[in-house]
Amino acid sequence: MYPLPPSPSRPAPGARVVSRAALALLAALMFGALAAAQPPKEPDKKEPETKEPEKKEPTKAPEPRWPTEINGKDIKAVMRDMEDPDPTAREFAAKMLPGFGPPAQKGEVSKLLLRRMVAEKDPGVRFAVWGAVGEIAFDSEADNKEAIRILAQIIDTAQSGGPSRYQAVQTITRFGYKGEPAVTALTGTAMTDVSYETRRVIAHSLGRVGGNESTGPNMKALTALADRLARDESAAVRMEALQSLLYLGPPWAEVKKPGDKTPPAIKTESAAVIIKYMKARVGDPKHKVVGLEKDRQVEIWARLVLMRFDPKEVNEDNLEAFAKHLTNPDVGVRVQALQAIAIMGEAGARKLEAVAGLLREKDQPLQLTIAAVQVLEAMGGGAKGALPELRKFVTEIRKEGEKIGGSKPAEKLTAGELQNKKNNEALITLVEKAIKSIEDAKGTTTFPPDQPKK
Repeated sequence: MYPLPPSPSRPAPGARVVSRAALALLAALMFGALAAAQPPKEPDKKEPETKEPEKKEPTKAPEPRWPTEINGKDIKAVMRDMEDPDPTAREFAAKMLPGFGPPAQKGEVSKLLLRRMVAEKDPGVRFAVWGAVGEIAFDSEADNKEAIRILAQIIDTAQSGGPSRYQAVQTITRFGYKGEPAVTALTGTAMTDVSYETRRVIAHSLGRVGGNESTGPNMKALTALADRLARDESAAVRMEALQSLLYLGPPWAEVKKPGDKTPPAIKTESAAVIIKYMKARVGDPKHKVVGLEKDRQVEIWARLVLMRFDPKEVNEDNLEAFAKHLTNPDVGVRVQALQAIAIMGEAGARKLEAVAGLLREKDQPLQLTIAAVQVLEAMGGGAKGALPELRKFVTEIRKEGEKIGGSKPAEKLTAGELQNKKNNEALITLVEKAIKSIEDAKGTTTFPPDQPKK
């Protein structure tokens, strides 16, 4: 399977790195102290020569043991079944092939699959063949490119509203950035497909294939997402488009050298195109410009994209817009606003009081309370001011837990009471983890996040 690049919103394990470094330093100090405590050696005794310890190669994870037979058939027999007159046999064969692992990546298998991608007439079997192609990373790059070409052609020419385009888009997504040649097909006629679900998977796919390891996000993909798909009639499509924009990030001003971990500079003139589209979506109250986006959850993500593409937009106006959504009567809007603040990391701590205030809400859904705690943890060192609130919250949760079931022994509790106790204990664990994480936090978390490795 082709690995997909990680989301930029995924937090880096900074605290874990720090703790390992601290342990290494402690170990060094301990060994130094032990060496100093050894008694002096007698001068008249010749010490044996010590050899340099041999450098050990880092241990590699054991290779998985792939089966040589599946359901009593080896890979040759399964390949023969791929061209059996019975469509059931062909479908099962296509689904079995990826299970053989590396042998299924070889040229003879890839050539067979490429042939069946075009020749297969039964839709169900054809989709199984495409699924196998999506799971198997062929040894031959030429074969990979041919598979992408076939899929791109299907995406471009398939019947609107039919399943073929949808399935082809799903398959091309599995290629990750190797599927970039399909961007032209994904941003063409396919974006006008009558099925909103097909348009949604196109928006998702552009976020996964619309980039390059050396040159960064593909401008054609970015523009299609920010313009056509971000103003789609379906809120689900618009949301997917915005999340893909955030995932890809702004265009790069330079080619990235292999091994260079420095985030590339933003190509401002190209980013300005996307910024213009996002400003149209969210509006500008200062200049009395009403945003085009009417769905509040989608508007939150449009604002995040704006901030991602233009660091100057990480300002009080946009942060306050997120904070105002925390009082929205729609729980979904409040959850999305919390997610937005969490993505910003320590920069979101400017709205610390608004988030911490949710811990004082007694009758809100549990999912909001959990989300608020997780956001505070995501703020890292910026949330230290909320530690008294969090500690007080733990005390209150414990008191509430003690009241569940009254004085009844555990074996007399009802199923509902037992579940409430478990929920109570899980919430305590979550808050205590957040407290420790905030206490141990060092350094800062920045927004926009670093460009992810592809």
